[in-house]
Amino acid sequence: MLDEKKNNKIYYHYCSVDTFYNILQTGTIRFGNPLNMNDSAEIIWLLEMVKDFVLKRGGYNSILEDWNLIENISRTLLQEMDCPYIFCLSKEKDVLSQWRSYANDGKGVAIGFNVDFIETYYSLYGAEVIYDREKQYDILSRKISDNILRNLNTAVKDGNRDEIYRKSKILVSYILQDAIMCKNPAFQEEKEYRLYCGYRKNEEKDVSNIKFRVNDCSIIPFRELYFKNNEYRLIENIVVGPKSSINNRNLWLFLESKGFKWIDIDSKEWHMNDSKWKEHVIVSQATYR
Repeated sequence: MLDEKKNNKIYYHYCSVDTFYNILQTGTIRFGNPLNMNDSAEIIWLLEMVKDFVLKRGGYNSILEDWNLIENISRTLLQEMDCPYIFCLSKEKDVLSQWRSYANDGKGVAIGFNVDFIETYYSLYGAEVIYDREKQYDILSRKISDNILRNLNTAVKDGNRDEIYRKSKILVSYILQDAIMCKNPAFQEEKEYRLYCGYRKNEEKDVSNIKFRVNDCSIIPFRELYFKNNEYRLIENIVVGPKSSINNRNLWLFLESKGFKWIDIDSKEWHMNDSKWKEHVIVSQATYR
């Protein structure tokens, strides 16, 4: 059991007030498919680095000459292969770009999750996103062997489309897990940390099978983690956005109704100077109006 007094990892999920309300009201958080995230190069980023990696490795000219074919096949494979679902957090609790992009232009909140508790209690894995290109190349060096490249190079040289497909699938499968944790350095200000669960129901505790929602004209799959009755251990604090219009007393009443440990349930009135309230409900210091 985690010692709640120790310095556990508290990372932040920036979201709108609607999403914040739904998370606490339903007692669930959603894990989504990374291919449906806001970064258009999600997962693809590491795959696109393979060409430069092969060029530096040398000796695989057929792959380089027909790289567009391999890349197109690989992109198709990503849509067909089982991909872990992720829940995105930031190591930083008050970053203006995060408020703008993910919290309704600063009107939302950032929920501080106790990541150590989530990983331990729910048997989930988490890791920091890697933005450094040298570290990303190191991953490719560990995962892509000369044997994989040699077999793919031969298939391309022979013009065997079925073999190119099969060898490309092997290549993608070897880097898929790591591709989820690698992003364009342009996103490094986010200091993202990702929790993820498998594509299908397995040994994970209190995680649903795949569910679906509609977004515009698309059907989007997701999985849910149920944390009902664990709210006070799961959520450590809440940061109120720089453009928020949340009424403090109403927020206090809502959190009290959810049984949070840092709300004085014996108190008949909300008061702003309550020490627990000031410690766990934080107002953004970002200058943004």
